[in-house]
Amino acid sequence: MDRQITSDFLVLDTETTGLDAGVDEALQISIINDQKEVLLNTYIKPKYRKSWPEAMEVNHITPEMVEDAPIYDFGMQDLINEIVEGKNVILYNADFDLSFVDLSYAKGVYCAMKVFSTEVIKEWHDKYNDYRWQRLATAFNHFSDLQSIEDKVLIDNAHDSLSDSFMTLFVWQKLMEMGYERGKNYLLTSNI
Repeated sequence: MDRQITSDFLVLDTETTGLDAGVDEALQISIINDQKEVLLNTYIKPKYRKSWPEAMEVNHITPEMVEDAPIYDFGMQDLINEIVEGKNVILYNADFDLSFVDLSYAKGVYCAMKVFSTEVIKEWHDKYNDYRWQRLATAFNHFSDLQSIEDKVLIDNAHDSLSDSFMTLFVWQKLMEMGYERGKNYLLTSNI
C-alpha cells in the first residue's frame, strides 16, 4: 500500500471567526489541487457571529468583506462535497479545519502539520503527551532554501485561506519528496 500521497490530491484551508467550533464559524474556504489550480476560494458570511475582533487581527477579514458572501449552508456543502468526492485532501491543522467543514465525501483527509511536527521537528510537549504543534509559517520557512520567489510571496499573505492552501501544498510536497509517510487518515479510525 502506498504510504505517501504525491499526486492527484487537494489542499483545503479555512479562516474562521475564532477557535471555538461550537461558537465560531467559517469566514473563508479555499480548495486547490496539486497542480496549483484554484477550485474554490470564497468568503463565507457567518449566520450568527456579527463581529470577531480577535480573529480579525489575525486574518484581516472584516464583517464588510463577507457581507455579500454566501453562507455555509447545504448548497455550499454540496459544492464542497462535489469538489472533494473521491479525493485525498490535505489540511495543515486537520483537527481544527474538520471542526468547521465536513469532508466526509473525501477519499481521505491528512494533516501536514502532524507529519511535519512528528517527523521533522519532533519537539515533545509533556503537557499534552504528544509532539508540539508547529505553525504553518514555521513549516513553510523550514524549507525556505527550497522556495522560489513565487513561494516566498505567500508568507506575506499568511492567514488568508488561499495563501495558506498554497503554503500547505508547498510543505506537503516537500514532506513527500523527503520520503515521509502521509500519516493517519482522519476519516478512518485506523491508521491505514
